[in-house]
Amino acid sequence: MDKGALAIARILIVALVLGVAVILWHPGYRKTLQAVFQGNLTASPIWVSNEKYYPSVDFRMDVKDDVTK
Repeated sequence: MDKGALAIARILIVALVLGVAVILWHPGYRKTLQAVFQGNLTASPIWVSNEKYYPSVDFRMDVKDDVTK
């Protein structure tokens, strides 16, 4: 049982390190992280590319759905 917990902990640590490495390496993800901390998600390059790639999807953030009401 302890081996399983240790394996999961190692997997999570590796995933965290890889995630941080991707954010540091890729400029689009860095700018997206900055936009998240500034509270302006529409300035994120990933947000902009998703709007262009999925034109039929409504990306407005001011619309409330049943879950967020």
